[in-house]
Amino acid sequence: MRMIGLVLALSLALAPLAAEAQQKGKVYRIGLQSIATVTYTDAFRLGLRDLGYV
Repeated sequence: MRMIGLVLALSLALAPLAAEAQQKGKVYRIGLQSIATVTYTDAFRLGLRDLGYV
């Protein structure tokens, strides 16, 4: 019974060390400069969405 209490106490003491947050991945940004109509901009956004970019 003491062994269970020891294991429980150690796991509670060490839990915050194992629960560190993961690093964020790189955030990619795409810029668009255009004097085109809205139609081309919508098509560009749909093309990006088809490739998996949101």
